[in-house]
Amino acid sequence: MKPTLTIRDRRFEPYIPAEAIHAAISDVAGRINRDYANAARPLLLVTLNGAFVFAGELFRQLTGDFEVAFVKLSSYEGLGSSGTIQIDVPLTTDVRGRDVLIAEDVVDTGATIHKLQAMLAEQGARSVRVATLLLKPETYYHQTERPEPLPIDYAALEAEPKFIIGYGMDYDGLGRNLGALYAVCEDELT
Repeated sequence: MKPTLTIRDRRFEPYIPAEAIHAAISDVAGRINRDYANAARPLLLVTLNGAFVFAGELFRQLTGDFEVAFVKLSSYEGLGSSGTIQIDVPLTTDVRGRDVLIAEDVVDTGATIHKLQAMLAEQGARSVRVATLLLKPETYYHQTERPEPLPIDYAALEAEPKFIIGYGMDYDGLGRNLGALYAVCEDELT
């Protein structure tokens, strides 16, 4: 991993190396393959922009008749969530009667997952599960502004409640191309 790096006005330090990410995604793919072994045409629904790197690696390891579709939602501004979920690009396929697996880059507050799950239920998805590269359990399971947390069926990795970039996650549009995960340096939060 690279040493500390600077993006725009913030410094980031190494957090999780590429090797650990690849191993965790392979583990998740194995569990998904077992769980969806008898599913007919399951749908991997990729949340853009952040999850495309995770979803690409995951999708190549899935063995069933998975199809892929995309949706783009946004909530982040700078280092935190704006608290409002916007649908920038609606679902690109019909989900009626489908088993849908959401591919998410990070589950932090859970607001995006709740919004997306409600949309999929409204549009008639038969089942909805969630796979995420990164789960922040400390913030996800202790939210008071939303209903009970939805189950996160497949979490490749867990992290502290830090702002993280790399492997698809960004800071103001930059850092997505990093092959490892980096956390904002603590002294940058002031």
